[in-house]
Amino acid sequence: MELRTLRYFLAVCEAGNITRAAERLHVTQPTLSRQISDLERELGCTLLVRRSRSVEPTEEGLHLVSRAADIVSLADLTEEEYRDRGKVIAGDIRIACGESSGIALVASAARGFQARYPQVRFCLHSGNADYVVERLERGLDDFAVLLSYPGVDRYEHMKLPHTDAWGVYLPEGDPLAAKEALTPEDLEGLPLIASEQATETDELTSWFANSLARMRFAATYTLGYNGLVFARVGTGYMLGLNALTPTGPGTGLEFRPLWPPIVARIDFAWRRGQKLSNAANLFLEELKAMS
Repeated sequence: MELRTLRYFLAVCEAGNITRAAERLHVTQPTLSRQISDLERELGCTLLVRRSRSVEPTEEGLHLVSRAADIVSLADLTEEEYRDRGKVIAGDIRIACGESSGIALVASAARGFQARYPQVRFCLHSGNADYVVERLERGLDDFAVLLSYPGVDRYEHMKLPHTDAWGVYLPEGDPLAAKEALTPEDLEGLPLIASEQATETDELTSWFANSLARMRFAATYTLGYNGLVFARVGTGYMLGLNALTPTGPGTGLEFRPLWPPIVARIDFAWRRGQKLSNAANLFLEELKAMS
């Protein structure tokens, strides 16, 4: 497989039409069609369902979209690292992030850094812990923002001077909002909304203790926004970190911390022995100076 062919395949899938993709790539439609057909013969499978005015990836095609995107991204990153050595500070700094208000410190560092190096771009990839760690492990991102991650010592890391408190998002005016903090007993029998990994963390498992078996989890989420929508309309009570969204009068949501309290540690991590670009190295030094 040639890198160029993978780029062509991704362009076709994004455009949903071979003619449009050919125009964007500045190649002829027959040339592009032939490249895709050659790729299918090479891999021994059909990658696209072809219709009169559109195409869409098959199951095998969807798998290749994911693989090709990673390969192209790594190739671009490698070219960028070699191209920019000894030159002006430029290029992308890639950061995989869990959802946390602690990202504010990283954002502040990025603002000052870009003022001095305007040719640097920050690429943020948000997701749950599995997504963030996978991107870091595969070299797709330079850094990761990890929240109380149990395996953080596998990486080089620095603790950010910020913690997030666990609590419950509930509809504005809900009777539980009368309490200043919520205990496991307060939540027994209620429909709970939690991240897919929340009840697997040592912190929350210890907090629930013997009550965990009596909890009813009505929904799960990977990123908090959709869970907050469910909580706002009263579908359930969402377990999450504070400051993910405005709460209080007029917002439709209230937030109450857990009692006993639980706080999430926030680490800025990178792989051991990883070769960072000049821009990424300089940014890391700046963030260390601010922490």
